[in-house]
Amino acid sequence: MIIDAAKAALPDRIEADIVIIGSGPVGITLALELAGAGQAVVLLEAGGQRFSRASQAIYRAEAVSPVAHGPVDMFRRRGVGGSSTVWGGRCIPFDPIDFEHRPWMRHARWPISYGDVARYYPRALAYAQAGALAFAAGVALPGEPAELAPGVASRDVVLDRIERFSHPTDFGRWYDARLRAQPHLRLFYNAPVEQILTADDGARAAGVRARIAGRSLVFAAPRVVVACGGLETARLLLASDEARACGLGNERDLVGRFYQCHLEGEIGAIAFTRDVDRTRIDYQRAPDGTYCRRYLWLSPEAQRRDALAGLVLRPAHANIVDPGHRNPVLSAMYLVKSFIVAEYARKMTSLEAVARAEYAGGAGAYYAAHLRNVVAGAPRLTGFGLHWLRRRILAQRKLPSVVLIDRRATYPLDVNAEQEPNPESRVRLGGERDALGMRRLIVDWRTTEADHHRLAEGMRVIQRAVARSGTVRIDLGEDLDVLAARRVPVGGHHIGTARMASDPSAGVCDANAELFGTRGVFLAGATVFPTSGFANPTLVMLALALRLAEYLRQNR
Repeated sequence: MIIDAAKAALPDRIEADIVIIGSGPVGITLALELAGAGQAVVLLEAGGQRFSRASQAIYRAEAVSPVAHGPVDMFRRRGVGGSSTVWGGRCIPFDPIDFEHRPWMRHARWPISYGDVARYYPRALAYAQAGALAFAAGVALPGEPAELAPGVASRDVVLDRIERFSHPTDFGRWYDARLRAQPHLRLFYNAPVEQILTADDGARAAGVRARIAGRSLVFAAPRVVVACGGLETARLLLASDEARACGLGNERDLVGRFYQCHLEGEIGAIAFTRDVDRTRIDYQRAPDGTYCRRYLWLSPEAQRRDALAGLVLRPAHANIVDPGHRNPVLSAMYLVKSFIVAEYARKMTSLEAVARAEYAGGAGAYYAAHLRNVVAGAPRLTGFGLHWLRRRILAQRKLPSVVLIDRRATYPLDVNAEQEPNPESRVRLGGERDALGMRRLIVDWRTTEADHHRLAEGMRVIQRAVARSGTVRIDLGEDLDVLAARRVPVGGHHIGTARMASDPSAGVCDANAELFGTRGVFLAGATVFPTSGFANPTLVMLALALRLAEYLRQNR
């Protein structure tokens, strides 16, 4: 059953076995699993069934530092389906090394093992509609070249791993029929929660209080799961703690700390010999229809030996502002940049002034070169448009992005790296309040010198590993250390703000994601990750959600 809480005639108190806050991928997965087991589940979504700018504004933070971090509301959505309505669909598992104790990174310790999570990957992939549990190219893409580039003998880099992509699945739309048909489930949207309720001086859960159409309603339950994202989970815990003064998960001032994103950006370039099969660089379809793509991974052996962190590199398309790429698609994108959303236009043309100044002949010749690319490549540009329409716009399983093959066989390197857990990197409540009266967050994201060193050294290890292959070469330039220190997150992955740990001195919740000191309040999503790994967190979030659902079913 799906109910618009703002329009329905609701009593002041509604009871359930369990209340789940947030209807993103994690919340919907938990709700279906628990309701399917016969538990009376209430799933509360703060937003509506359609995007609303007014509702989305609730996510805005009071202050974000550094400014380059980006607006925190850009990559998440307040509504049924949550951020799955805008995600790219990338699914990558965490590996055994992510769960190991790594003494060279402070606070990098999980209270659970790789095996505790990995056994849930197949069902997590099924929920995400991302295909089989096959992340080795030779298994996922039978009959195709396994490695990104042949001839690399070093064990310091892994070249035969792939990432899998969901449709991308909008969980709200994809699971709408199942949500409506489940007799033990009630999903209320337009039902923002303002406080987690407890009993016995905060010792156990009692439900939640929501502010709906100007009324205060209580959803009473002995168990509450907070599954509203790394930022909103921290905000709700801090707000509830402040309202009750009961130390709700924050007796040691740990809620909101250890905030992690991924170190991202473009550093250096990768060049292939011209006879390297382009299918190694592009997306490919697995037999089950899933899109897959290879990447370069700093091997676990190299990470352990050199005290480094998780790191992957991907060939990206040529710099859009440089007409030297001779690509009509990129030049067309550059010339129409004024019609692109401002945030994305700034990213795409951040080096435009430098490129124009350095181009022989000045600005006029620079623009003329882009126009020549478009005119000379008009047939190719038309073909690209038809290809994009068929495989992205009209297809149910959408091409994740476009890999544009460069005639020079040289590509910028897209970097995605892990940062160490840092207690000084945090989110906290500010003084400004949103339209519902809740205090907005202040985001203070911080990296360390050790993060920058590990990123630079990890790239050097990969560079040396491929140097003798004869098929691939990596150029990192002369300012690698400076560039590594400037990496910033896109801002889409909010990790670690209410981490799980073995004891209350190190985290907010235990190995079963239950709050220390408050029985019956559980946390779900990337907020509980002690470390970020290099991988997009969605697949691991879903696996942990399935693990939590099993625990809640077995411990009713």
